Amino acid sequence: MLFWFVILVLILTKILPNDKKVYYLFFPYLAFVMSTVSFLLLRQVNDEMVDLSVYLFPLLGKNQLNSLLTFFAAVLIFAVVQLVRALHRKGILERRSPLTKKQITWVLVSSLIVFIGSLLVSTSFWAVHSFGNLTFDQMIYTISQPLGDSDPGQIINYILNPLLNTFAMTLSITSFFLVFSLYRPTFKRQEKSFFIPMVITSSLFLLIVSASISIREIGYADIKAYYFEETEIYEEYYVDPREVNLTFPEEKRNLIYIYLESMETSYASQEVGGVKSENLIPHLTQLALNEGVQFSHQTGLGGFYQVPGANQTASAMVAQTSGLPLRASGGDLDVNFYGQDGSDFFPGAYSLGEVLETQGYNQMLFIGSSKDFAGRGKYFTQHGNYDIRDVYWAREQGLIPEDYWEWWGYEDRKLFDFAKDSLSELAAKDEPFNFTMLTTDTHFEDGFATEETPNLFNDQYSNVIHDNDRQVKAFIEWIQAQPFYENTTVVIVGDHLTMDSDFFDNDDQNYQRTVYNAFLNTTQTASRVTDRQATALDLFPTTLAALNVTIEGERLGLGTNLFSAKPTLAEELGFDSFYTELTKRSTFYAEKLMQGTDDEIYKQREAEKEAEE
Repeated sequence: MLFWFVILVLILTKILPNDKKVYYLFFPYLAFVMSTVSFLLLRQVNDEMVDLSVYLFPLLGKNQLNSLLTFFAAVLIFAVVQLVRALHRKGILERRSPLTKKQITWVLVSSLIVFIGSLLVSTSFWAVHSFGNLTFDQMIYTISQPLGDSDPGQIINYILNPLLNTFAMTLSITSFFLVFSLYRPTFKRQEKSFFIPMVITSSLFLLIVSASISIREIGYADIKAYYFEETEIYEEYYVDPREVNLTFPEEKRNLIYIYLESMETSYASQEVGGVKSENLIPHLTQLALNEGVQFSHQTGLGGFYQVPGANQTASAMVAQTSGLPLRASGGDLDVNFYGQDGSDFFPGAYSLGEVLETQGYNQMLFIGSSKDFAGRGKYFTQHGNYDIRDVYWAREQGLIPEDYWEWWGYEDRKLFDFAKDSLSELAAKDEPFNFTMLTTDTHFEDGFATEETPNLFNDQYSNVIHDNDRQVKAFIEWIQAQPFYENTTVVIVGDHLTMDSDFFDNDDQNYQRTVYNAFLNTTQTASRVTDRQATALDLFPTTLAALNVTIEGERLGLGTNLFSAKPTLAEELGFDSFYTELTKRSTFYAEKLMQGTDDEIYKQREAEKEAEE
């Protein structure tokens, strides 16, 4: 503390008027400035900021680098102060009268305006670059999701990047305001009354510019569609699965549905249709091209396009099983609590789970994370009565220790191993089964590497993807060796494109990234599997068709059976037009499908806030 005290006292006695009130204001301010500069310097050297005590007691020497950077930050601030003093000594600046309460108030108000503007710019750039494949509504959905039992990596990333940048920008501009609240240029004398208008005008100008930059970065058309435009795509094209004749075969086939986190066909080598120089997913490539049926946007390995409302895990799972995008029907909804508070999750939707439930299927959702994150447990419970086995179930069963927590719960290596017993348990029953599982190791940023993950590519994310590919292969080989496989169809599909936006920085930027899919052990043949414009919405009817279910009209929800000759809506309307329509608001969606449940949650949260105030 002596270190901090000496530096701050030296600064304050050199720059400030002889006013104790001013000292009380500037002492914590300069301490915060030095802390911010220290963190900025530490971020630049990519050090782990785990020992915050060093910033309070830098002389303890727990971390010499932290102490050095803290000292350097203090010296840097002191140098700036000395510059102001030099300008004062040379007569370029002269002292004003002591700060008044009114001046202090307007400096604080202006600083808040600057902070909001800086946060808009920093957050928009961060969101676009961190969640590069998300549309505006899904950015709102993703950012507003509760931390819950999720990995805090992106929250830390947000604090260390846009939030820290915002503090740095705000402190820089506030420091400028403060200097000119204490000094005035002698070459252009100004009346005191000019100070407050100058501060307010400049801060408001910065806010307007910041808002404009943010809108441009995210996309004006995207924001405009989200808040102001209405679509009629649901009125014209939505097919209610409850009203469609679905004919199951006499011997119903089992279903194993494997969601692979952030699995793209882009990870494959250029020779087979991907964008990488080396094939990170050789086994998944083999399954798609040689052992199963894949629907591709091109000749060779490919996949389906990503659309709004199906571009993060929870929404993709809903879209692939209901043929509907998952998005807030109201533009200002805080979906942080949707699916957790309230009683219903997407009550107007009718899903794959509900169809199979009516046919007597035993259904299970097997995940290594928490079922409560983003309301996934509520969706699969209400839409198919799934038996859900998550990280807490694994703890209760003694599969992992009571305090075990890695990444989002427990790693995929354990997930595939534990899944075998639960799958065998389902297969031992007389009824057909639907076993659905979700991996997480390939989640961004950089995935989760264990000690067993081979370092083949000198890049963690590449290593994790390749290792996950190997684990999937081993699990599929185990399934194929089981007695139940003869009558079981396996669907392997990515949930969405990766959000690790810098992973493709060195690759062809014009390459069309798509989501992986493969249908194994189905007796169905498709009239066309290449050059398809398919989306996650088409997986619902296509999965049923893979189980030899005959679908009247070949459409469910907004999805089309890809095994049929019927064009998808993306093909019928044109992908760009279809995509644009899905970004717009819809009265039908709000009233018939969401049925006001998100609005109820929004009102409930607002009432709670008012009660707290």
